[in-house]
Amino acid sequence: MFNWSIKEIELPLKFNWNISRNSSDIKRNFIIEVRNGSLKAHGEVAFNVRYGESKELILEKFEEFKTNAPQDFNGVESLVSYLDTMEIPQSLRFGIESSFVHYISILSGKSVALLMGTNVVSSVKTSFSIPIMDIGKVQSFIKENQLNRFSVLKVKVNRENAHDFCQEILKNTNVPLRVDANESFNNASETINFLENFSEISRLEFLEQPLHSGLHEEALELKKHSKVFLMADESVTKEEINDYYKERFDGINVKLMKAGGYLKAIKQLRQAKLLGLKTMLGCMIETSLGISSALNISGGVDFYDLDGCLLIKEDPYKLISEENGKIFYSYIQ
Repeated sequence: MFNWSIKEIELPLKFNWNISRNSSDIKRNFIIEVRNGSLKAHGEVAFNVRYGESKELILEKFEEFKTNAPQDFNGVESLVSYLDTMEIPQSLRFGIESSFVHYISILSGKSVALLMGTNVVSSVKTSFSIPIMDIGKVQSFIKENQLNRFSVLKVKVNRENAHDFCQEILKNTNVPLRVDANESFNNASETINFLENFSEISRLEFLEQPLHSGLHEEALELKKHSKVFLMADESVTKEEINDYYKERFDGINVKLMKAGGYLKAIKQLRQAKLLGLKTMLGCMIETSLGISSALNISGGVDFYDLDGCLLIKEDPYKLISEENGKIFYSYIQ
């Protein structure tokens, strides 16, 4: 018989996390535990208000799952089939599914990558995100956080600060930048104007989600005129990847917390590849439990943005280590 439980964890951050839509100094996530006898496993829930998720909703829907779910599942597919019958936040769905996958991994002695049919990757180079801040603090932030060890940096911007902020970071670094607008530009022409004034365009690896996900026609217009690589983020949640994305973007950012599970995320990555889109594995602010989950399916992905556990002061799991901008498992799988 499976016993399920949930607990909230508080994660103080190393610095103020300021993006175009909100700001925070503490992240609160949940940990799902599944136990059967003496065997137990865990999954992380990094909920996000951008997708209509909240602490109250997570707790409410977990209680609904715990109360009504069958006492036993005969495999991952049966659990997923049951979750398909529920209206459930995608981050919670991932926490539940991943805890069960991790349980099966422990029980079978097989790695998650083997269970999911993905290539085993032991380490990847990740970007590191620079939050929005006063321009006068950029130089000291880069130095204090030793960001010269990363081979690529992600820059959070809003439409008001985008140009000057990027200029300051270009001046204080010599690596490629990924600019993430988190939907803050109003239209295609405004975005094009920003790109035309980007002084070192060769150092712009890609522009991520400049427009709100609901601006479908503006996204088409931007793709038509943009000379830079466009990455979808907020436009990608749990849905299948089809021609809609190919028409508007050059790549997609898949996050386990948005996709709602290992199986859905893997399917999205494969669909994107079939369409000729580049793929990136991203994350929310998560502990190394969540980041190690992403590393489990990272084989064959083009870009990695898996710095979530590097942003928190004290990681409670220590499953991931980082050295010279490369993250890897802290234990042998």
